[in-house]
Amino acid sequence: MADKQALHATLERANARAWGIATGLVLGLGLCGATCWLVAKDGAQAGAHLGRLSQVLPGYSVSWGGGLIGLVYGFVIGYALGRLLAPRQPLTAAERSSERNKHVRLNARTWSTTFGALLAIALGGTTAVLVARGGDEVGPLLGQLALYLPGFSVTWAGAALGAAWAFALGWLLGQVMALVYNASVARAEERIAGG
Repeated sequence: MADKQALHATLERANARAWGIATGLVLGLGLCGATCWLVAKDGAQAGAHLGRLSQVLPGYSVSWGGGLIGLVYGFVIGYALGRLLAPRQPLTAAERSSERNKHVRLNARTWSTTFGALLAIALGGTTAVLVARGGDEVGPLLGQLALYLPGFSVTWAGAALGAAWAFALGWLLGQVMALVYNASVARAEERIAGG
């Protein structure tokens, strides 16, 4: 019985670690990719808006080296967030005993579809609200997304196009997170079974 409890505790730690690694990789690679995209696209005058991150991330800049520093910062911040968001141990003894042999895996299709849909609703909805609200300078900061999402603008058509882009990117990120998470849990289970 003590061996099963030790195994379960180890898998719970692996589960939280897997969430951290998956979230860290997505956030780190996302920041690095966004930085490198701007540098490749616009050169030295690239990304004043993204460059503002240097105020909270010392050493970061919109440059090739800054992309690598952003990768590290993104991974560390994402790892911490993933650990915080990881599923927790059930509270009661009955819940713990019923969960003893279940090691959560992410269904990549469901996870990525949900993640993509949430991002699409967030971007499409925010853009639509700004357009409906109107005004002379509607969403200048949100309009900066056109640097990353070709064709996006703060218009009704831009809201639809932005939602499509957000869904596609969210779906892709969801697939990567599920892949990394499931691989981390499988590796932890193999390590426990072998040793």
